[in-house]
Amino acid sequence: MKMVKIETSMTLLVIFFSFLTPVINAQKIPDFNRADKVAKSVPDSVTLTIGRLSEYFSDRLQNKAELIRAFYFWISNNIRYDVANMYSYKPVENPATLIVQTLESRAAVCQGYSALFGELCRNAGITCYIVLGYTRQNGVVRNMNHTWILAKTDSSWTFYDPTWGAGFLQEQTFIKRFTNEYFMVKPEQMIKSHMPFDPIWQCLHYPVTPEQFQNQTTSGKREHPYFNYNDSIKVYNSLTKPEQYAAALRRIEMNGSINECISEYIRYLKQNIDIERINRDISDKNEMIYQYNMAVYNYNAGATLFNEYVSYLNKQFRPLHSDHEIRRMLDTCETMVRHSKLIISQLDFEDESMKRGLKSLNQTVDILLKRIDEQQVFLREYLATPKDDRNAVIGRFKWEYQ
Repeated sequence: MKMVKIETSMTLLVIFFSFLTPVINAQKIPDFNRADKVAKSVPDSVTLTIGRLSEYFSDRLQNKAELIRAFYFWISNNIRYDVANMYSYKPVENPATLIVQTLESRAAVCQGYSALFGELCRNAGITCYIVLGYTRQNGVVRNMNHTWILAKTDSSWTFYDPTWGAGFLQEQTFIKRFTNEYFMVKPEQMIKSHMPFDPIWQCLHYPVTPEQFQNQTTSGKREHPYFNYNDSIKVYNSLTKPEQYAAALRRIEMNGSINECISEYIRYLKQNIDIERINRDISDKNEMIYQYNMAVYNYNAGATLFNEYVSYLNKQFRPLHSDHEIRRMLDTCETMVRHSKLIISQLDFEDESMKRGLKSLNQTVDILLKRIDEQQVFLREYLATPKDDRNAVIGRFKWEYQ
């Protein structure tokens, strides 16, 4: 029997991301002089890999708030915005590759900034998420996607946008100008300029709708049901990837879709849900084919052992072996063939050709099991007979090879 395997290759849709010119609103932040000093002192030799960069920070800073400050300060001051690729379509098949590219080139769009920031946080044991959404610039909602970071350093959630923290664009030219404006931003402040697609990542008990964001009414309508985002995030972490896609889709559709940016992300989620379903179906089919092949393997192995047993029997069990060894020869082949039968009983193919193959295999297994049962009857009588009289028992049976 030929082993069969089905494989698929899918490329997920990756959407465009933007770099926007931030509107600066002054905010007070704690004193992070120590963390900033560490970030300024990072030698180029440790920036070649994310592992060495992570170790450099963790060896000098233990406080999570200081660590996340060092990450923000270093990334925003050392990664320039990649204006040339601002609108380019680049599927991100492997975030690790994106991080390597960002460190090597010292340039990225928001995806690279966020991926690098997120990986540094994870290596430091800081809970964080990359948030996907869109933004408002100078009072105008931009129909381009953007990513930023949500992190938890103590008991509260705060936001970080190292892309906007690095500078801004002026007539398609990147102007490097570090700002603290997008460091450790509270949810009620971040929602004024950053709108997540999924309302769970607003971290607000009364999430803002896209319409409210469009109209700059970002306080949230309290007539809407209270939303426990902390519990929702815990549930999110317990879900499989397809379940996370489906849950996000439900929340986004309930919150409203008023622009192409949101609609595109909804299509992205639906495409991923479809891909996950297709891959799951293919995985299930491959598992059934694997089990079918195992049934074939066990049958073939059992049939080979049975033929060896019959050949030994036709030689009147010579050269001599112990009764235990003779019994084991037949028992072993029976175990393998019955295991094949068990596997077959659990398979249910939809494909007609596989159904026919399974039926044929099942019939062949039944024939062999019948012959094995006949031999078990004979062998019990043979082994119960005194050794000097056993040849007479053999003479009363006629044997054929399988």
